[in-house]
Amino acid sequence: MARKSPDQTARRKRDPSQNSLMRLLLRGAAVGLLAGTICHLLLILYVHPDRAQTRMAVAAAQAAGAQAQLVNQLVERWQFRLRSIASDPLLATPPATAAAQSQAEQALRLAFPEVASVQLITLGPLGIAGLHPDEVQLRNNIEMDMLRRASGGTVIPPESYPSDDGQLITFAQPVVTGEQNYASAVILLSVPAGQLGQWLATVSQSQGEVTLLQQIGSQPQTIVAVGQGDRRDQIQIANLNVPNWQLQFVPASSWLHHFDTQPLLLWLSLAGTLVGILLGCLLQAHDLRAALRRNLAALTGTGTFDLPGFAETRQQLGLRPPAAATSAPVQTPAPAVAPAPVRTPAPAPELLVEELPGDPAPVPDTIFRAYDIRGIAAEQLTDEVAYQIGLAIGSEAVARGQQQIVVGRDGRDSSERIARALIRGLQETGRDVIDVGMVPTPVLYFATFHLGTQSGVMVTGSHNPAEYNGMKIMLGGRTLSGRAIKALQDRIATRDFAAGRGSYRTEQVDDAYIDYITNDVAIAQPLKIVVDAGNGVTGLIAPRLFEALGCEVIPLFCDVDPRFPNHHPDPTVDANLRDLQRVVVSEGADLGLAFDGDGDRIGVVTGSGRIIAADRLLMLLAQDVVARNPGADVVFDVKCSRLLNNVISSFGGRPIMWKSGHSYMKEKMAETGALVGGEFSGHIFFNERWFGFDDGMYAGARLIEILSTSDPSLDNQLSSFPTTIATPELKIPASEQHKFELVAALAAHGQFGDGKVTTLDGVRVDYPDGWGLIRASNTTPALTARFEADDEAALERIQQLFREQLTAIDTSLEIGF
Repeated sequence: MARKSPDQTARRKRDPSQNSLMRLLLRGAAVGLLAGTICHLLLILYVHPDRAQTRMAVAAAQAAGAQAQLVNQLVERWQFRLRSIASDPLLATPPATAAAQSQAEQALRLAFPEVASVQLITLGPLGIAGLHPDEVQLRNNIEMDMLRRASGGTVIPPESYPSDDGQLITFAQPVVTGEQNYASAVILLSVPAGQLGQWLATVSQSQGEVTLLQQIGSQPQTIVAVGQGDRRDQIQIANLNVPNWQLQFVPASSWLHHFDTQPLLLWLSLAGTLVGILLGCLLQAHDLRAALRRNLAALTGTGTFDLPGFAETRQQLGLRPPAAATSAPVQTPAPAVAPAPVRTPAPAPELLVEELPGDPAPVPDTIFRAYDIRGIAAEQLTDEVAYQIGLAIGSEAVARGQQQIVVGRDGRDSSERIARALIRGLQETGRDVIDVGMVPTPVLYFATFHLGTQSGVMVTGSHNPAEYNGMKIMLGGRTLSGRAIKALQDRIATRDFAAGRGSYRTEQVDDAYIDYITNDVAIAQPLKIVVDAGNGVTGLIAPRLFEALGCEVIPLFCDVDPRFPNHHPDPTVDANLRDLQRVVVSEGADLGLAFDGDGDRIGVVTGSGRIIAADRLLMLLAQDVVARNPGADVVFDVKCSRLLNNVISSFGGRPIMWKSGHSYMKEKMAETGALVGGEFSGHIFFNERWFGFDDGMYAGARLIEILSTSDPSLDNQLSSFPTTIATPELKIPASEQHKFELVAALAAHGQFGDGKVTTLDGVRVDYPDGWGLIRASNTTPALTARFEADDEAALERIQQLFREQLTAIDTSLEIGF
């Protein structure tokens, strides 16, 4: 065999390409070893016994705090209900006869069906001194003492004591009428302590032993105890809002074990090492790929080799070496890796229209609706039309003294295009634009308050088909509707535009929105919910929000898809909720929430799969708000159930019926100072703890708050409200122009017998046993109808009467009821 020459051997030993390859390999291995070592050392520090004890103590304290918060909320809820019933006009005058006394106590028992007992004890001018022992039935001296203290007209804290009926918690609520400073009566209400225990058990679950204590003298008395705990070295005491009450929490070892990570040390160390090795391998692959690229380029005569074998390969291929090789390799940058798609606001818009022509393209009259702008995107909302609308909105903002305008958009294909043209129009009136990107409409509304602008425009087609789009407009804290929308059309027609050059910037407000709600809404126990976004823009926010509130969330159609491939994003149509019903039942969820295309409307499905109409949902939400705010106004639209009048009044609230339409409703809420309102279409408005705008996600959070602090079954919660037979919202096709003519003719010539006719919005006729409504839809080319009655016969009679009246006006109508 031929021996290699000394020159060849020396050259091989000195070949720098060998050293280069070795460095690449060693660097990857070193990265892996270093990452594993650091991970191991950090874990040893983390799982030090002292730190583990601290983590367990913090976890136990947080659990005790959550349980104490639940007790406070439940006690406050009973106190709210008592204060509300004590202010009822029924109790304004003390019952003068035994029959009146019996009637009042019967009403109290209906209001508090879950309690052990409730009494109305009427007091005379002498207070309890004027009571005869036979007139009242008190269990013990504790109740007599509570009655004595409450007779002075002040609310006293509840007390707990054992009795023949078991351990009880008793409240004494004075009834004070007029200007007097003493009680004319006292409501004595006793609740089984076991009810409090049931709720504590749902929160504590397997965490440990929870004991509610009442301090009497030097000896604490147990009110209720649930669960089992054995780690008395980690015992936690939490004070409650009720004087002399405390909550004691003894964690269970099985629960605390989750916070002592010592058994996981080996596995986590191994995982960290593997991750480090993986990173090293990725680094090796990246470096080797770059080196191969450089050496392959050198084969053609540029650069030098830093990997072994390439010089020999060039000689074997007969390629000529470079004329003047440089000592340093040519650094060819790796191709850029496309970043993962991130939802961010659009860049500053280009000028889509160089100069507004003297005879601009006409803006269709039909896109200016009663409470927003809406039309077919490709035909009616072109770039130039959107630009002119931007000029009109910006000019109106100038007239109202508004400088900054927030702009957001939904996930439709046309929304970004329309938003860019709109923004340019706003800027050319001198308005400063803040672009919050792709967000639900409620997040746009929130941004106007969070950023302090009070003005914003949302580009959205809402629940309309994919080919539609539109704009919802807020200026100075008020949503434009009616004449204000018409005024924009007039500005475009008369070229009444301001001029200027405004600024542009982007903002991200999603996290601020979620943080605000999680700081406002208290969830006492986690619920399992299904969230159906219908492939609308709410899918970007809703799952994150409800997970942040502590719920177990099952997302359904939460990826944004402008085609809406699974179902139309309109939760008021039962057919669109079929998938949600199926998943709620199959997954054993407590609740299903559905949202429309831009998130300002909500649909609700109970744990049993039952669809709940928005007017029925409003009963529960109004009850909760009015309990804290006796006498509060509650606004609802003409499509809602007539039961709302009596139900809201029975809570101590004031019912107000108004026009349909989110803009009209917000106007009425602001005018009356109402704390809550709702439309049959699913728009829910809160002025209590919120900003007054319609927000399906916030409404869902408030609903979950109610369920989590009382009965998590929505079916059970709604079972106490009266029921009727009612239709969904029905549609009768009619052109944009003809639908208004039909309603006007029906109001002028309809013959409805002894029915009470209301023309607030369309024609609504109320009878003793039901009602019917025909109105012109503000969003689609159709008449909308709805009917409600006490029974099927009454429902058919009212529908037949409306069919006859409509047919008398236009025999060509396709009436589907």
